[in-house]
Amino acid sequence: MKIKKSRHWLFVLSVSLLIFALLPAGISSAEQQANTAVKLETKVGFEGDYKESGLVPVQVTITNTGPDIEGDLVVDSGDTSQRSEGVAFFQPVSVASGSTKQVTITIPAQMMRSYTYVSLMQGEKMVAQTRVYGRGYGGNTLMVGVMADNPDTANFLGVMPRDIWTKNVKVVQLKQELVPSSGVHLQMVDMLILNNYALDTLNSQQIQAIRDWTDLGGMLVLAGGPQYKKTAGALQDMSPVEVTGVTQLTSLSAMKAEDRVLELTAPFTVSTGTLRGGNVLAEEGGIPLFVSRSFGQGKVLYVAYDLAQEPIASWAGNGRFWAEVLPKAFGSTLVTEKYDTLQDGMWSLRRAAEQIPSLKLPDVSGFAVFFGLYALIAGPMLFFILRYKRKQSYMWVLVPLLSVITGLGIFSFGAYQRGTGVLLHQAGIVELNNDGKAKVSAVTSMFVPLNGEYRMTIHGAGLAQPYASGRRFEEEANVWAWLDADRAEMRFHNVEFWSMRNAVSQQYIENTGSFTSNLTLNNGKLQGTVTNETAFALRDVRVMAGSQVQNFGELAPGGTIQVDLSFSPSAQLMQGRSGMRRIASRLIPANTNSNALYETREGNIIQVLEERDDYRYDPSQASSLKIIGWADQAVTEVSVEGSSAKPEGITLVTAPLQMKPSPGGDVFFPAGSFEIVKSGNTARLEEVPNGYYMEKGDLTFDVYLRPNGAKLAINKLYLFIWSEDNAFFSKEVYNWKTGSFDPYDKVFTGSVLGQDKAGSYVSDEGVLRVRVSHDSQDNRHIGRPLVSVEGKVVNP
Repeated sequence: MKIKKSRHWLFVLSVSLLIFALLPAGISSAEQQANTAVKLETKVGFEGDYKESGLVPVQVTITNTGPDIEGDLVVDSGDTSQRSEGVAFFQPVSVASGSTKQVTITIPAQMMRSYTYVSLMQGEKMVAQTRVYGRGYGGNTLMVGVMADNPDTANFLGVMPRDIWTKNVKVVQLKQELVPSSGVHLQMVDMLILNNYALDTLNSQQIQAIRDWTDLGGMLVLAGGPQYKKTAGALQDMSPVEVTGVTQLTSLSAMKAEDRVLELTAPFTVSTGTLRGGNVLAEEGGIPLFVSRSFGQGKVLYVAYDLAQEPIASWAGNGRFWAEVLPKAFGSTLVTEKYDTLQDGMWSLRRAAEQIPSLKLPDVSGFAVFFGLYALIAGPMLFFILRYKRKQSYMWVLVPLLSVITGLGIFSFGAYQRGTGVLLHQAGIVELNNDGKAKVSAVTSMFVPLNGEYRMTIHGAGLAQPYASGRRFEEEANVWAWLDADRAEMRFHNVEFWSMRNAVSQQYIENTGSFTSNLTLNNGKLQGTVTNETAFALRDVRVMAGSQVQNFGELAPGGTIQVDLSFSPSAQLMQGRSGMRRIASRLIPANTNSNALYETREGNIIQVLEERDDYRYDPSQASSLKIIGWADQAVTEVSVEGSSAKPEGITLVTAPLQMKPSPGGDVFFPAGSFEIVKSGNTARLEEVPNGYYMEKGDLTFDVYLRPNGAKLAINKLYLFIWSEDNAFFSKEVYNWKTGSFDPYDKVFTGSVLGQDKAGSYVSDEGVLRVRVSHDSQDNRHIGRPLVSVEGKVVNP
């Protein structure tokens, strides 16, 4: 009987423990379904596809069958082992009773993890929650957004042959509701194709976003054939061709790929018009079919036909033809990789932002004197006084008391120095492109005297997010961020007293002014003037011509400096980190201690440029002539709720400079002026942002010597082949008259191609073809050639 009772109690105990163990999960499940009247559904990216760098749109559909509800829609990584630095992204939302609402939250791609959730929160209460799923594609994938009447319009891009096309391609349909109202947020795609699409179905903000996105470095394709005007709409001014009508062609001999010839069985309709400028990549009977042009930092490709039109759409050579056209149209933009996160490469900028001048420690000598006096008083002086009074036993009380008083004094001094309010300090980099626009990268540090919750707002359109604290695996997201169209809000929870919080931002601003240069190259000297037509008051100004630098003092708005600088085309070659480090110390103000270059704010900001150029630096595309200077001001507007604090700061301002023709009409085009395209290879290649890693074999480059369509009469052409590995390559140059390659040393004398040989080695279309090769078994880096030209513009 006793045994049965024991078994009974053991059974009851086991069941109770099991119920107790399952109780939290049950409560959690009940909480998640606390309001069954609210349902959440999500779509990530483009029907679930997104790129694992940059931004990802999360479209949330909220269905409310209950009473009116108001709260925050929050995207969070969910599981503490997966959370990204304790940061969640949110958006305020209200949904009326009996209605359905769609909300799109833009989040950094690194937040897309296996435990990412979206929740509807009312204060601390979770109303509804659901998982967020998607298919990510790596940085080597070209994400192509298509806006077209036919969903199969650009499928040919997915079958481009791998022997000449090295990147993966993902074609996605960009629906109207996914087009953001900000060009910065449209960076979720690398290329955008508009073909036979009614552009006026977008609102004015979305159309402006496409324009801004292109200006910021996007690749835009405008096509449509007979429907071109409907497609281009308000963006027609961006096209290199002003379309005025249509015509019909009976042949398309310009469109060929190897032995695949496109034959027409019926007249083929194309758009026609006037060439505004740019590079004509293919034409038929004088009618431009493919024309590319620069637009800001981006490129626009005009295509004269409807991409879904037969027989081209199903032509077997279509994929190969486009694999050859795209590099010619977009050049190195095709391989420019985006940073995975906004704060990548910004670590040194954060260090500069955290060096708040008003929070500097007292001088070491002052500390030494203070503690010397303390030791003198607390030791010998107090001892002799008490000994004289015969009160040595008081030492046990007076020494600790003196220590407490000293400690309170130090604490009070620190509190006085830091003040009782919030302090804001910003370190930034402004990169002007001299057409009145600029890219502004900044880190803002907020020092708080008291613990609690703080709300920081970064004003202006762009990207912004909290700078990760490095405290991983927090139990809850202590930072909430909201990216709105014209601002970003950061909510910092559980902030400790006397601590810092940081936010990183990237904005593109207009009406910044520019630097007007009147510079010419005369007998190896760069001479002339540069005028500051911006609002920045600069100090410690430098004019850089490759690795050659001229120092100046201050340059106020409206001020002018006189440039007289030796200039050698070979000085344009600065190879990655080593090249930047050679001149870094010359860009930091002269009064900086040489032993602590990278401990100052200026040194840390310069280090950002070094880190950015490491691996990604491509001297063949970078401007070798620029001006830099320092402004003691914050550029990005920041505010903190409940505080009147305004950010102080330091900003590095940089801009490219232009050369003008000399009095004789000669002009110099530095490296970075020309498109350089891989046109063939027998070696296996791995494409990287600053060139290629190639195995045994050869690689051919085509250099297009018609900047923005201008024909050049060449006096001297400078060519430099470079490698991060300093590896050796055999070099050959194509002779267009003989149809064969000639040895480099036969063509160039000291890296210079003279006027007498230009006619043989530069084609009538302005193409210089160079082939490099090696027969070693190792994998060698080869950069795109550096090409600069002295000559005259024949027809602008």
